[in-house]
Amino acid sequence: MGKSVAIVNGRLRKEKSGIDSLVRSRLENEGIRLLVTQFPGHAKNLAQKERNNSEIIVVGGDGTLHEVLSSLKPPFPKIRLIPAGTGNSLARDFGWEKWNRKEENLNPTKETILDLLQIEVVTEEETFSCYSASTIAFGFPAAVTEIANSRFKKLKKYCYPVAAGIGVFFQKRKMYEVSYNGGTKNRIPLTGCILNNTRHVANFLAFPNAKPNDGKLEVLELNSGILGQTLHNLSVLSRKYFYEPKAPFQVNSVVISFESPEILMVDGEIYKNVISFFVKVLPGSLGIHGPR
Repeated sequence: MGKSVAIVNGRLRKEKSGIDSLVRSRLENEGIRLLVTQFPGHAKNLAQKERNNSEIIVVGGDGTLHEVLSSLKPPFPKIRLIPAGTGNSLARDFGWEKWNRKEENLNPTKETILDLLQIEVVTEEETFSCYSASTIAFGFPAAVTEIANSRFKKLKKYCYPVAAGIGVFFQKRKMYEVSYNGGTKNRIPLTGCILNNTRHVANFLAFPNAKPNDGKLEVLELNSGILGQTLHNLSVLSRKYFYEPKAPFQVNSVVISFESPEILMVDGEIYKNVISFFVKVLPGSLGIHGPR
């Protein structure tokens, strides 16, 4: 196997030049090759070519990590995450996003063992597999991500709360065919749904009791109107949890079919024209290191 290689989100140089310069300097001083992404999906291509390295360092957010993991197969090489994204759901669970741009904090932590979510996605054009370490969503939360990424990215950590405040006015209640843990398929009305491995959904602490290594995924079914969803958003954002239309629950696997093609969000990345998808938990399948 080869040595270490770093895959760096190319948007850092433009959006977070301070982090970009510090990380580049530190990694180059360690003799680590830096590969910079040039377009969406490029991290997946780079990681596939570098899969024989003993360590892959991911400099970016949940989406960059998602692309890297989805290009590989278990057992994964050593994965080291330097969080520099917008949401940083996984990093927030462990406090890694607070490394405060100090070079000494880039020393890696001990290995943390996590579950992964394996996803089989069927679109109008293709069928493919990928992995999520954090969040899968459709309906309202997927639309919020798309709005945040396309219109409010310059607001940085505020882009998701702002997009959520706007997105409540465009919710659509649809029928979905859902099966949990291999059980009976049921048609249920939803405005959206979140399937989560972590406590955080971007910078929302949406599942405060979740554990990313318990062999379970959290499910939150959404079916509220404008007022109900707004209250829920404020409840989570304030971390007071004063309003919860429906309590989350845990499962091992999920199969969901859409009545018509729509978008699916996986760790901040948007997949279009999705018809159905299947998710199962892979307990303890990822070892990862973060900054101190």
